[in-house]
Amino acid sequence: MSARGPRYIARQNGDPFYTTDKPCLRGHISLRVVATGTCVECRRENEKQRYYAKLDKVREKSKSYYAKNSESIKVKRRESYAADPDKEREASKYRSREWRSANPGHRNALKRKYMADKGLRTPAWADLSAIVGFYKNCPPGFHVDHIYPLRGKLVSGLHVLENLQYLPAVENMRKNNRYLPA
Repeated sequence: MSARGPRYIARQNGDPFYTTDKPCLRGHISLRVVATGTCVECRRENEKQRYYAKLDKVREKSKSYYAKNSESIKVKRRESYAADPDKEREASKYRSREWRSANPGHRNALKRKYMADKGLRTPAWADLSAIVGFYKNCPPGFHVDHIYPLRGKLVSGLHVLENLQYLPAVENMRKNNRYLPA
């Protein structure tokens, strides 16, 4: 009677995978699927090839579907976000993260421009140590906000202690660069 191999033993034990010291046809020495005997690495490579082969077709199909059904998709998205506001916030974070990683040069230029504008709007008589202390004492969940925005369309303020306030983070992000009179 001949000895049984690792695939037979794995099948008897009910295991989904088994190992062998023999390389597959492509030379991989990795786990193999008990049901088919195929190499896990080979399956992974084949799936990747199939995915990229039809990726352009899938993207075209998605674009045409969206073009035909954009209004109903937008309505469903609004309803979904109204039911679960955290879902909208997560989607927004994801889009923002994607944009930042795709546009590092643009992001750095915007940050540098903001810092330059802030420097131009800080007068020589401003108490910088008091401003730094104000930023350090900001309570958790709040942002330091300029009452009169530094780069507002209608009204622009200075970077001085009298123009700073603590605002809840959500309100500050909603306010953006606008002056909202009380």
